Amino acid sequence: MIRKLWIILVVFAVAAVAAVAAVAEDAPRVSKEELKGMLDNPDVVILDVRRGKDWDASEFKITGARRIDPDQFESWKDQLPKEKTIVLYCALKGEGTSASLAQELIAAGYTKVYALKGGWREWSRTQYPLEAK
Repeated sequence: MIRKLWIILVVFAVAAVAAVAAVAEDAPRVSKEELKGMLDNPDVVILDVRRGKDWDASEFKITGARRIDPDQFESWKDQLPKEKTIVLYCALKGEGTSASLAQELIAAGYTKVYALKGGWREWSRTQYPLEAK
């Protein structure tokens, strides 16, 4: 009986992870070149949603970005301006965190929301504009 419950829990966990990944894949993306062209635009909000060790390990962030804790989504989602373009970036391959949060913002009524394709690693690798945290 315990083994059967364990198998059921594992199946549900795998299904949940797959569902989140599928939703994240559907999130709109913006390229690093497109974001670079938006850096001085006051109608663009850039959100750094890197988690724990990825945030802590870096001395820098994208120029003009605001640090937002991705685990506190409910506390900050309604504080963002709905009329502006919002670009989120994280350090996960495939933009996992930023794409998932972009989808959640879209579900909350935001219309111009994007995840940065390639995220922090791609941006910093190409040596695009950075600033100290």
